[in-house]
Amino acid sequence: MRSFTFLLCLLMANLAWAAPARFDFYKAKHGLSMNTVTDIATDDDGYLWVATQDGLNRFDGKQFKVYRVTGDNRGPTEKHINKLFYGRKKQLWLLTQSTGLNLYQASTDTFIPYNSTNTPLPQATYTDIGQNGRGELWLATDSMGLIRYSPTDNKIIKHYRQENNQLKSNHVEQIFVDKFDRLWIITDKGLSQISNKNKMIHYPNIQAQIMDSITSLEVGHSNTLWIGTKSKGLFLFDIYTGSLKEIAPASSLKGRKISKIKQGRFGKLWLGIESVGLARYAPRNETIQYFISDPKNIYSLSSPMVTALSLDDDDQLWIGTQGGGLNKLFLEAESFGHIHPFSFAENNLHNGDIRSIYRDTRQQLWVGTSMGLYRAQENEHKQITGFKLFQVPGSKLSQSFISFIMEDKQQRFWVGTRGEGLFIFTPDKQTYVHYKHEPDNPNGLPSDLVLSIYLDRQDNAWLTTRNAGVAKYIDEEQGFIQFKHKRDEVNSLASNEINAVIQDKANNYWFASYTSGLSKLSPDGTFTHFSTDTEFPIPSRHLFSLFESDTGQLWMGSTEGIISFDPITYKSQIFNTDNGLIGNTAYLTILDKQQRLWIGTSSGLSQLDTQNLNIKNYTIIDGLQDNEFNYGAGFIDDDNRIYLGGINGFNHFFASQLPKLAAPREPVINRLSVRNSTDPDYIQDAPIAQETQLSLTYKGDLFSFHFHSPELHRAPRLHYEYKMVGLHDKWLATNKDQSVHFSGLAAGVYIFLLRAKDINGQYSPVRLVKIKIQPAPWRSWWAYTLYSLAIISLFSISFYSRVNKFNHLAGLLRDKEESEQRLQLSLWGSGDEFWDWDIKNSQLVRTNTFLNYPNNETHLQETIKTCIHPDELADIESKIDSCMKQGIDKFEIIYRGKMMDASWLWVQNRGQVIDRDNQGTPTRLAGTIKNIQSQKENEAELIALNQDLEQRVRDRTLEYQHSNDELKQTLERLEFTQSELINKEKMATLGGLVASITHEINTPLGISVTAASHLQESVKVFNKKYGEGDVSHEDFEQYQTEIDEGSTLMLSNLNRVSKLVKSFKQVSVDQSHEDVQEFNLKVYLDEIFLALKPLLSRTGHEYSYQCPDNIILKSRPGIFYQIISNLFNNSVVHGFPDGDSGKLTLNIIKVEQGIEMIYQDNGCGMPTSVQEQIFDPFFTTKRGKGGSGLGMNIVYNLVTQELKGKIRLHSEPGAGSTFHISLPMST
Repeated sequence: MRSFTFLLCLLMANLAWAAPARFDFYKAKHGLSMNTVTDIATDDDGYLWVATQDGLNRFDGKQFKVYRVTGDNRGPTEKHINKLFYGRKKQLWLLTQSTGLNLYQASTDTFIPYNSTNTPLPQATYTDIGQNGRGELWLATDSMGLIRYSPTDNKIIKHYRQENNQLKSNHVEQIFVDKFDRLWIITDKGLSQISNKNKMIHYPNIQAQIMDSITSLEVGHSNTLWIGTKSKGLFLFDIYTGSLKEIAPASSLKGRKISKIKQGRFGKLWLGIESVGLARYAPRNETIQYFISDPKNIYSLSSPMVTALSLDDDDQLWIGTQGGGLNKLFLEAESFGHIHPFSFAENNLHNGDIRSIYRDTRQQLWVGTSMGLYRAQENEHKQITGFKLFQVPGSKLSQSFISFIMEDKQQRFWVGTRGEGLFIFTPDKQTYVHYKHEPDNPNGLPSDLVLSIYLDRQDNAWLTTRNAGVAKYIDEEQGFIQFKHKRDEVNSLASNEINAVIQDKANNYWFASYTSGLSKLSPDGTFTHFSTDTEFPIPSRHLFSLFESDTGQLWMGSTEGIISFDPITYKSQIFNTDNGLIGNTAYLTILDKQQRLWIGTSSGLSQLDTQNLNIKNYTIIDGLQDNEFNYGAGFIDDDNRIYLGGINGFNHFFASQLPKLAAPREPVINRLSVRNSTDPDYIQDAPIAQETQLSLTYKGDLFSFHFHSPELHRAPRLHYEYKMVGLHDKWLATNKDQSVHFSGLAAGVYIFLLRAKDINGQYSPVRLVKIKIQPAPWRSWWAYTLYSLAIISLFSISFYSRVNKFNHLAGLLRDKEESEQRLQLSLWGSGDEFWDWDIKNSQLVRTNTFLNYPNNETHLQETIKTCIHPDELADIESKIDSCMKQGIDKFEIIYRGKMMDASWLWVQNRGQVIDRDNQGTPTRLAGTIKNIQSQKENEAELIALNQDLEQRVRDRTLEYQHSNDELKQTLERLEFTQSELINKEKMATLGGLVASITHEINTPLGISVTAASHLQESVKVFNKKYGEGDVSHEDFEQYQTEIDEGSTLMLSNLNRVSKLVKSFKQVSVDQSHEDVQEFNLKVYLDEIFLALKPLLSRTGHEYSYQCPDNIILKSRPGIFYQIISNLFNNSVVHGFPDGDSGKLTLNIIKVEQGIEMIYQDNGCGMPTSVQEQIFDPFFTTKRGKGGSGLGMNIVYNLVTQELKGKIRLHSEPGAGSTFHISLPMST
């Protein structure tokens, strides 16, 4: 009730209320850490610092950065901050609630704590802070007096207490250091001062006169002090005379606490009044104005509890509140006189959409909106104090869209609407004529959508409409003369949507159309049209307004800008954003008495001087009602006061009183961010506001500059341009986040230039930073010096080497010739032919040829068909295709080649790919051709001899025919198996086994053949003697003995062959049989090693295997033979390259999950590179030496895919290899 009564008294009192003010506010939803502000400060870099109970905020005019408690020096020590102080040493100090002081370090963006843990400062609640000329801090406490502290020396200079009779009270509420370095102290006992000579002075008389608590202080002019009280109002204290004056206009504040005082540039005081809001006191005219917090007014203070006041360099008043966030009032915005629907406590406009403004001859100001017509209430100084809706009984005028307001020379009052036609009032506004559109009346109003009115020099009223052309009013009896667009008639208006009409000095009438450009009506009644496609084109066909300047030039507002048009030469010129306008769509245009065009767009307001063509721009932050203005809502008063309306009320101002817009201040580069493109952990962020030179290492190949304007007011609408000298020739625009990024700059020295540009095209001073990018160590000057020395050294060595080489060149050439001769002789001696085929250049060189070849052979296919026997063509083409297309480098071909006499000769052709192109296609091959005809003939003879021997054995050993047949079948099966494995390249090791088995079989078989031959001879001798009848008893006994011994020898050897064949047969059958079967692993291993014994016994290695007798597997037994034989074969082929004897062991154990097979050898081992590839297909270290590269890949596939097991390898060079194979009991 008390607050309501106080506000009511203010409303009823005869006080000077503030001109409508518009407060902007920032709350938590805008980025502020919380809505209760405890203090505000600004620094020299243009930052606004805002303290709250939940952290510290830094504002750059666009966005907030919040510093919270982080546990390190990146944030303050406490989130509740009571006080901010930016001192003479350009340092920002924070007073926290309970953890002492914090000093913000701008150079590192960190905070340094000052409290009882690291300084001699006591643990206390600090209430205020100041600083003297020596940089020492004055610290006020709530119960421990006053402390003078030196942060440089980290010591307390002096501690003032009530106990030592230096203070009247230990409860110090506020302190203030003035320009004379005097410290003013407010305690709960009154006002005191410590002079610049450290003399303590108390002022008991002030306390006695005021009889109240002092709550705020501010230094005034002429050595005075403003004093705010808890409930007794405002006082002015003269320090020299000691007199105290009560400010009478502020007596209405009695009973209210003046919590804050801030003096502005022109001596006006801003007062924070608890539970009310804000007041402004003007000492010159002794008036006080109030700005209260009104929940119904969106432009008023957001809270009545003012906690802090601060004025920045841009004359913006920042107001901290309790619960209402941060408020801002741009003081120079008052010059634009913004009137809006919340401007007054009562009698406001009910609609802020302003459409027309006019002052009549009775000095009544009229304001038309999109919902009615209003009379303005003004005082004797033409200051608007409210509005009243103009209501006409029986009409809808109070609800109409008011297009225009005008008074003619007869003082008739014209009001046009969009929808309700035209009203013409008598001078006393008591009676009127209402014209509405009558379709059947050719002399009536052509449309109810009336847009504008123009009174010519004869006081004739010309009305423009949206859809029916123009109407000229004659009188009430004759009505209107209509001018419309006629489609088939050139001599008519260009369009029916006409926005403006004027009469020029030559009595021509000009019509501005929104759809078809400009039309001229000459006194003789002729129309001339101007549009974008006419003989004399104009830049736009969409026109809003039309004016004639004193020079006779026409000026038009359009959607493309402002158009200047010469009515004599018909030449036009466009003024748009490229020329400096704030926007191109000129909804509102009006020409003042100084021949300046005021252009309201959707982006702000522009002023164009038609005489010198200078342009000035303004936006909403300067005090405009909004950035968007309305068509037709402009008026120039008799005193050249300008009225401009838009979507949020209207502005009324004198152009001469508008603030002068200076060039922007030099931008601040506040941060450098450095990154590395290949190392995500390489991050450096550094504040560089004061830096002029930077040095970056080669690692920082990505870096960014972040910047802002030190002008908080203009920051949101500034644009920035930059140039990196050494990289750019022109200025470039920055992005909207006010940062510039660079990457990949070469080592060297660069100069980064940055400037700000305002909406008037004015540039700030250039901010310059010299950047030196250090080269990588291998690109530094000393590295290049070393490179140069090395090159010189190499050149010298090369020079002397060339001399030596030149001396030996002749000898080398002679040696080469001799070597070529020896090669020729060697080839001639061996009888081999040498060939070298350059495929790329189609050149073929042959030496020592003995076959018949085509003349000038250049195509391989032609040579093959001519020189090779048809029976071998298919095999030859297959092998050549594998070389040409499948990447095989070496080949060996045996075929019959055609001789000079057309006979065929068996030859062996061995070749190799010498070079391939990027696609892998051979470009050069070379090789030799050897005559193997005699070898082939020997082979044929040997085959015939063997066949004869076999026949003789079969004839003499019929009783062993079955065994020999079985042996032949086994040998055929082995050969087939060997061929199949070789063709599939999966079982290559079986070839060696077959060879070994064949050798083992051939030995006893050879013995048997020898014994059979001996028996044959014995039989012949015995038969001869028997036929001659010369057989003695001794001869018969010898014959029987030889028969018995030979038979025994043959039987034992053939039994041995049978046993080998049976064992290998079992293994061979198991390998080819894919069915799962149950078998004893130990028994099967015995058969495997019996089959492997011939192979392993020839190697000289010791081998062994162990396996429990009771392991029964349900699997494919043949796979185990392939795994074990490949493991042993891999060790034999690769494990002992020096031919040393080794040990090969296989141990099999039974485990819970199945079995473990551990195979080891003590060979040369494998490096890591080999281990990583050993299971890859076609990988071998014996390429060209018998290794296919498939053995271990087959093992890996059989273990992991067929048996569903795992295989691991452990090997070290020189320490052998170990394979661990884990297999399930069944697969």
